[in-house]
Amino acid sequence: MAGGGEAARAVDISDGNRIPAKYEGKSMTDVIFRVEGAPEGAPFLRAEAADTFLGRFLGLMGRAKLPPGRGLLLAPCNSVHMCFMRFAIDVVYLDADDRVLKVVENLWPWLGLSLCPGARAALEMTAGEAKRLGIEKGTRLRRE
Repeated sequence: MAGGGEAARAVDISDGNRIPAKYEGKSMTDVIFRVEGAPEGAPFLRAEAADTFLGRFLGLMGRAKLPPGRGLLLAPCNSVHMCFMRFAIDVVYLDADDRVLKVVENLWPWLGLSLCPGARAALEMTAGEAKRLGIEKGTRLRRE
């Protein structure tokens, strides 16, 4: 890993699978997102943070469908492509305060492309998750 010096590691995800070896060694930590103002016990999203060039470049390429409640946070990021993707995703673009600027639902594998000028981060999740979690434009997400 360029300039990092971090030891390679694998991160467990909720369905018991491990991140493929090509993703090991990236600076990836989990971030919990909840919709601000959601009632106690409301569903939340556990996102892996891809905050290195390699992590953002690889993103979800080649991975199997994410389980419910899981996602990938790309930061900094204001656009996504769907090359080499196996499943449709929802993309939630966030500003610096984690307020939702744009929600793109059901972005198709291989064909999709999306851009949100001014976004600081993109939160990718399996198609349908944004709606299930109640995420829409203007919503603020809270990190835990």
